[in-house]
Amino acid sequence: MSRVEQTPDSDDLPEMELVSATTMRKHLRRIRSSGSAEEAVAYLFFLSEVDGELVMAAADSDTTMEDPKVTAARDLIREDFSDIFQEDLPAGHRPERFEGGYHRINIEPGHKPPSQPVRTIPVPMMEELKRQIIKYVELGILRPSSSPYGCPIIFAPKPGGKWRMCCDYRALNNITIKDTYPSPPHDTLLEQLKGARWFSRFDFNQFFHQIPIHPDDIHKTTIRTRYSSYEWTVMPFGLTNAPATALRVGNRAFFDFIDQFLVIFMDDTIVYSPDFDSHVKHVRQFLQRCRDHQFYIRPSKVELFVRFIDFIGHHISEAGLSIIEDRIRAVMAIQPPVSYGPTVGKQPLRRMAKDGKSSLRSFLGMVGQFRRFIPKFSKIAEPLNRLLKDNAEFVWESDEQQQAFDNLKSAICHAPVLQLPDQKLPSIMEVDGSGTHVGQVVLQDQGKGMKPVAITASLFLIHGDAGLFLRSSYLPLWRASGSFATSCWELRRLLFAQIISHWFISSPNPH
Repeated sequence: MSRVEQTPDSDDLPEMELVSATTMRKHLRRIRSSGSAEEAVAYLFFLSEVDGELVMAAADSDTTMEDPKVTAARDLIREDFSDIFQEDLPAGHRPERFEGGYHRINIEPGHKPPSQPVRTIPVPMMEELKRQIIKYVELGILRPSSSPYGCPIIFAPKPGGKWRMCCDYRALNNITIKDTYPSPPHDTLLEQLKGARWFSRFDFNQFFHQIPIHPDDIHKTTIRTRYSSYEWTVMPFGLTNAPATALRVGNRAFFDFIDQFLVIFMDDTIVYSPDFDSHVKHVRQFLQRCRDHQFYIRPSKVELFVRFIDFIGHHISEAGLSIIEDRIRAVMAIQPPVSYGPTVGKQPLRRMAKDGKSSLRSFLGMVGQFRRFIPKFSKIAEPLNRLLKDNAEFVWESDEQQQAFDNLKSAICHAPVLQLPDQKLPSIMEVDGSGTHVGQVVLQDQGKGMKPVAITASLFLIHGDAGLFLRSSYLPLWRASGSFATSCWELRRLLFAQIISHWFISSPNPH
């Protein structure tokens, strides 16, 4: 139980650390998720101005941080569904759930089975290899194989100094027919959480290993080690179509819950509800379905009955949508892709680093996923996008590019909190344009006045020989009626007349 106490006199203060609200929130979340009996006492302070100086004062509060009924409901859920809250999968776990619940490996016609030799691994890894093989064989996940297929294994580091055994299936993936099962856009997943005030997160325990391989394809998963050849009875990591299969199985198992009170993306699952009582009901429905289909959940990563949650890079709460701090720190840590060459005059020549193009593209991709928070994103990023053109000279030659780089980082750091859009409410689109760009902000009144639900990337106008073109990037766009628009084309129809009239008025040679 965590509580807030009235701050004692300074002489009686225990040894403590001054932390941000975010750090404190994560600590309390870990305590709740682990079910620990540890008690955390938090002393709240606020800053006030006294005689022109900031003074830290104690908050006068002696109230509990959590309603007892929430704690009781959480404990009861863990007790009632203890059979599916398991840190380790049971031995021989290969459930036959429903048709299509297997992973298939369909090989393109005319190809021979890929057969690669055993790859040398460092001596310290041999003991770890043997340990993991023994563990997986005992669980029934691996079994000895005499298949003509064969791929090598490698080891990748895990947090905490541990190692993960990985299969190098590149040769097999190259001849595998690709599964085109659709992946839901992140924006669509986030928008389903509108109006939610209670959240619970569930992480399937080794979700890939809970999906069996079709019996006709087991021999194709063979790996070769210095000890023997083994084949997987469940879906391993590294197969090209594994993510598509995971999405298909999850959607099939929870189809009637999705978009009602459940969002599922791979092994990351969110139950959301507008009030506490309905949330308890929804959580029980989800866990009962997991029990019916023999899905196991890792208890150490469960978050039950919380008022905010982090999901696919965003922090979601009743207040709205914001960027999680880890992503902000990652963006702020990126350095410009510049190396300094010989001095020309008084200034060193700034050139793109050897991998400058890929580094810059990676940076733009990272900040681009949060473009809904950045007004005039395309206009700010345009000096950087010019460097990515095929025939562009890769020289960081002006302060314009550095300024654009810094402005994007600053915009991420100071991103606003956006409301999640409600498609049942009317929306207002505010449009601002110039001779080169058009930007839009979509507003809704959800009971607290007009607030933004999307700041779309500005459309970049290109004056070409064939006329006027629009270049834009996908974001949630809206029709004037307030209903959701599925693509940029619908917004183009709305704005086309205004853009063309503005261009004809401002252009000296409108052709």
